[in-house]
Amino acid sequence: MRGRTLRFINFLLDTIIYFTILVILLMIFSYAIPKESVKWVAIVFYFLYYFLSEYFTGQSIGKMVTKSKVISLNKNTNYFFIQIVSRTLMRFIPFDILSYLFTYRGLHDRVSYTDVKSNRPFEDELE
Repeated sequence: MRGRTLRFINFLLDTIIYFTILVILLMIFSYAIPKESVKWVAIVFYFLYYFLSEYFTGQSIGKMVTKSKVISLNKNTNYFFIQIVSRTLMRFIPFDILSYLFTYRGLHDRVSYTDVKSNRPFEDELE
């Protein structure tokens, strides 16, 4: 599994997992979250889902399943925090998902100067 296929599967898995966790959290805390605040809870949780997992482990849950990891293309690792923040924020731009129609590295990869690498043997180079 390589390139666009890997990224598409990561996206599908993460979307399913994100929505499943979000629905469970909203059901548990339905008494405490007003209906008009649900969209803000969803936005904050979306940011935290990607930011925390990719910053601390280099992997979202979907990437863990597919054995892939976010890597910095910058040799100076002091900027990884900023790279992951920008990578996560870029996901909120609707054009980001469409950018994969034109190139295998999406907008959030290009802006943050990151990439996704397979951790499987012999699949180190993505298309």
